[in-house]
Amino acid sequence: MARLKFRGRFPASAGRRWLVRTLLGAILALPISATPPFATPDRRHLKNAWEVRNEVTVPPGSEMKVKDYFLSFRDYQELVLYDSKAGYYSSGRVSFVQDYYTFPNMLDPWFGQMIAVQVFKMWDGMRRAGTLGPGDRFTIAEFGGGNGELARSILGFISDEGQRESSGPWLEFWQQLMYVSYDRSPAMVAEQRVRNSAAGGKFEVREGDATDPASLIAAGSVKGVVLSNEMVDNFCVHKVILSRDGSAEVAFVAPTLPPALWSRLEKRAPEPLRRLIDNDDQVIRERFFHDAPAGARWLSRASFVALFEWLASLPDYPAHVNSILFHEIYVPVRAVPELADHLRRYARPYACELARLDRDVVAYINLDEGKFVEGVANILKAGYVLTIDYGSNWEGMLAPGPFSHLRSYGPGSRRERSDPYRDAGLNDITSDVNFSLVAAEGRSVGLNIAFYGRQRALQAGTSIKLNELPPDQSDGDAHARQYNSRLEYFKTSRAFKLLVQQKENTDASYVYPDPDREPLDVNEADLRPLQRNRAAEIEKRLSAAVAVTSR
Repeated sequence: MARLKFRGRFPASAGRRWLVRTLLGAILALPISATPPFATPDRRHLKNAWEVRNEVTVPPGSEMKVKDYFLSFRDYQELVLYDSKAGYYSSGRVSFVQDYYTFPNMLDPWFGQMIAVQVFKMWDGMRRAGTLGPGDRFTIAEFGGGNGELARSILGFISDEGQRESSGPWLEFWQQLMYVSYDRSPAMVAEQRVRNSAAGGKFEVREGDATDPASLIAAGSVKGVVLSNEMVDNFCVHKVILSRDGSAEVAFVAPTLPPALWSRLEKRAPEPLRRLIDNDDQVIRERFFHDAPAGARWLSRASFVALFEWLASLPDYPAHVNSILFHEIYVPVRAVPELADHLRRYARPYACELARLDRDVVAYINLDEGKFVEGVANILKAGYVLTIDYGSNWEGMLAPGPFSHLRSYGPGSRRERSDPYRDAGLNDITSDVNFSLVAAEGRSVGLNIAFYGRQRALQAGTSIKLNELPPDQSDGDAHARQYNSRLEYFKTSRAFKLLVQQKENTDASYVYPDPDREPLDVNEADLRPLQRNRAAEIEKRLSAAVAVTSR
């Protein structure tokens, strides 16, 4: 059953397939050492030092060259989740039953019905405000629709409500509605199309990347709601070390093939792949790791991608991928100009939270949050953005707790501090959403905040009775206790949040029907005088440290 202690998605029960491949991987991986060839002593005072994995350093003066040879952590996440041949989502390997549950599945159909009522209220308000005419189309544009279950429950409810009326607002809502889902995984697109076939012409699904909505939908063409549920957490993130001295470093991933693993793979690998691995290993050693022990193979960006895609075609893929040793290299963030620019623009909130912590910290920064918000603001002529996910504000995003802000779900992932390098391509990798950043980026492009608070606010102003078991269950059903435990988590969780943004000039009278709001801005008032002074120093140093100069 789902484990309620997890902050984000709920890891699902492991099935026989998971058990077999996990045991096989463990057995075959035993002879290969997981000890890095040369470890780097901890040179920081990290609040969450365990987040740094197998760090190695490069010779002074070569830091800016690292990006030319290795994947950033963000690139690594992008590869293992979305590579067209081997990615967890793109290959269709994802399981919404075996790997994790989400609320549209756990509280089906009530979860979708609550959203349907909130969207109906938005539609009704827009009609009254005159920003949606009787002849306009009202669009629900869902990004990251997954298996299509949320769309099915929303459309089913609206259809049922409309059919109860010979005339009336719900029928008119249904007649004016179009639901369009976007997902970057071809496998998920196909599954959504099948699941929502009964909706007929009211549902469309298209392949597309949520980080660039403007490439999918014409500017100013949508009147309606942009919806996402546990989608933004799947955007890929940069792994960064933020220090109290104002410095900032970004992680790159340097994989190696231990000698025993390379000995096995060399006999089976295609000749072009063997040549690529050997050649790039030689270049990397000459450039960065003169003293590294012989026998292992360092993988460049190109050789790791090629190897990853080849391994994914083998039946014993899990054993091999879990025998790869992943190192992290941390270099100044100016190596990634867009990341440096982000830290410069938001130096103040980062500085305040570092002063509050008084420790260095590993953080995960999601630049695609801003791209998504800017894109949806561009496509919306009038309407709302509903973002449902797990995450926090500035303070919560930097405060380490018992759970990492980045987690994996899938085989062997039932850990508070899951390893993103374990079962690469077999796991989902997600990170907490920085709702403060989403809100700030939204304000800059004409999206006002209508509500931010706990996800349970979806029920506010609706007549949906969550305490009633779903229609396909009964009081004697063995799943009843499981349903009730999930419902309790929905009601009590502080991790899951709802952010409602309104496109400016949409409806001046709209108020979200829940008064229990949470803060988004940094609370500088509760900083002690010493912390305020410290924050000012960190902000100044951080802004200078991330400045990108021509080289």
